[in-house]
Amino acid sequence: MTFPATDCAFEGFRLTRRAPLAVLSWAAAYAVFIGLMFLLVGPHFVTVLSVITEMQAQGQTEPSPEDVERLAQAYGVIIGWAMPLGLLFSAVISTAIARSVIRPEDRRFGYLRVGKDELRVLGASLLVSLIMFAVTFAGFMIVTLATAGAMALPALWLVVVVLSLAIIGLLIWLSVRLSLVVPSTFAEGRIMLKPAFAMTGKKVFWPLLGTAIIAGIMAMLVGLLGSAVAAPLSLMVGGSEQLVAMQGASVPSLLSALGPMLAVSLVVQAVLSAAQIVIMYAPFSAAYLQLKGAPHA
Repeated sequence: MTFPATDCAFEGFRLTRRAPLAVLSWAAAYAVFIGLMFLLVGPHFVTVLSVITEMQAQGQTEPSPEDVERLAQAYGVIIGWAMPLGLLFSAVISTAIARSVIRPEDRRFGYLRVGKDELRVLGASLLVSLIMFAVTFAGFMIVTLATAGAMALPALWLVVVVLSLAIIGLLIWLSVRLSLVVPSTFAEGRIMLKPAFAMTGKKVFWPLLGTAIIAGIMAMLVGLLGSAVAAPLSLMVGGSEQLVAMQGASVPSLLSALGPMLAVSLVVQAVLSAAQIVIMYAPFSAAYLQLKGAPHA
């Protein structure tokens, strides 16, 4: 069984029209998550912005050893908090989106839960992430070795280009083949890595790829439109220059001095993030339903 790519690609817009309060609740969840992350890593984020701004002002193309040390420390703290919390939050949101498409009648709490479904999706997402990381890392090493060889033998640059394109193609292929892991894991109540991979083969691959491309373009357009609307608001409350000037300040000081700017940024980022994630994730739950022959709301 196959399906038209355009039918599923716009599921995010249909979902927004069908359950606007749920999408708003996801935006509120994003606001809480972004606010929590700022409380945890706000000063380190300011450090990163400050280093980048200083480099641009001085015309530097490479960071100095001192800048590298500052960036390494800041990124270490940011990643240390963002990775585990981001994975957990992503599992909650992606499960909520799958639930809203696959079980639209289960509307409680805006489809948001923290339970067995979310833990299974978290486990499945971790497996997919590990697979993608392993393939990306292996590809990077292969291209690096080929590049080192091409430095000594220029004729090998063609090999580097071919290998790079092949690895990009492999990652795209693998992303499509694993695109139904989350909705199938939620629907079936168990981690569905291998069955979801099998489900996306043959004739299904190209419609899924088309769905992903269309949804990606739509999400990008929504992001650009949202950024264009948000830019004047950000300038009205001070812009990012004030944030850079607060390097080294504590979180309470940042909140006290930059409250309006941070509040506007929080709301804008939360709404845009929720809108884009719905546009990107909902189509694959719709595709799963069509492939299973289940009725679709």
